[in-house]
Amino acid sequence: MTDGCGWRLPRRRVLQGLGGAGLVAMARGFPAIAAAGPIRIGALLPLSGGADAIARQMQIGIEAAVAEINGTGGILGRQIEVAWRDAQTAPAVLPDLCRELVEGWGAVAIVGPWVAAGRRYPNQVLAELGVAQLYAANNEGEHCHPNLFVLGPTTAQDGRLLVEHLDRAGAGKTYFMLGSYPSWQNAMFRQLRFVIGPLGGRVAGQALTDVGERNYRPIIRWIRETDAEIVLFCVLRQDGQAFIHQARELGLLERVTVGWIGCNETLIDGLSEQELAPIVTATTFAAADPQPGVAEFVARMRRQHGREVPVSYLAMTHYNAIKALQAAWQRAGETSAKAALAGLAGLTFEGPSGPVTIDPTSRHAVMNVVVARGGRRGLEVVERLGPIAPEPGCVA
Repeated sequence: MTDGCGWRLPRRRVLQGLGGAGLVAMARGFPAIAAAGPIRIGALLPLSGGADAIARQMQIGIEAAVAEINGTGGILGRQIEVAWRDAQTAPAVLPDLCRELVEGWGAVAIVGPWVAAGRRYPNQVLAELGVAQLYAANNEGEHCHPNLFVLGPTTAQDGRLLVEHLDRAGAGKTYFMLGSYPSWQNAMFRQLRFVIGPLGGRVAGQALTDVGERNYRPIIRWIRETDAEIVLFCVLRQDGQAFIHQARELGLLERVTVGWIGCNETLIDGLSEQELAPIVTATTFAAADPQPGVAEFVARMRRQHGREVPVSYLAMTHYNAIKALQAAWQRAGETSAKAALAGLAGLTFEGPSGPVTIDPTSRHAVMNVVVARGGRRGLEVVERLGPIAPEPGCVA
């Protein structure tokens, strides 16, 4: 399986050391765990199900953090080893995968998955096993658990800020909401109606398409018949690009702004400058940001994977997940599952885009957010909003 760029994703493999051992095939049996052996972390990636580009971003972020840590002596003298599992974009498989990774292989922390609904499914199993889950993708909030630590943006850190930026004068903008069926998007759009209303705005229409939709012309004609000024947009890569191409062909991009929630460098890779121009997003990371930490992170990704590789916030947030574990274990002075659970809550550590703080109550991360617009260099920062609280709408 490839992502269209020649990058092959394995179904099952182990990342050992990265300081010289490289990637090796995972044996059918599980090796015995030595007391002073590697620190084992399980990673749940969408290796099948049409999300190859997403899986690649998650993987290169994790690999970058592991290579950095192992190359400087590991954590408390121990190297990190990662086992990849295929989460299949199917949350029902996650409890069994987590049990296999922890009980069978000896994982002391789990990173992933990508699908927002999937962050809920392992909770009972991981609570029973006493292991932390670090989830680092977009989500609608509304769910907290003592074993779940969220380092991806909530609606308060992307969609709400985007709407407030687009209508900062409170002039009462008119929106059309367009997304696909995943539960995160449904919940996120519902939340954003409570942001739009107090600003005097209104929603002229909403469409939710099937994943894999390529013909957006009927919806574009519907949008043209409304007085919508902003299309609040949340569609994955191939589907999203199909909409943008067709919107340009039918003249819609000449009259609307596309507020793309969750927009990142993998989604816009291949769009023309004309197609990029109407796109605005609020994000925790933009690869074109000249901020030193971001620029260094992007340069390192491209040295490792080639200058053409897109580098998105998903690479950064999954890098942050491993760095958070490093900081938690160093804080605790030991590298156990119990130490990760204790050390992550209330933790502050430095990420590429600045400090990240995991709220001790909700266990969701406070992160720096920027507003970015499509430009010649991709997503270009136009405003820095600083550290934004996740406000997940739940308590542990």
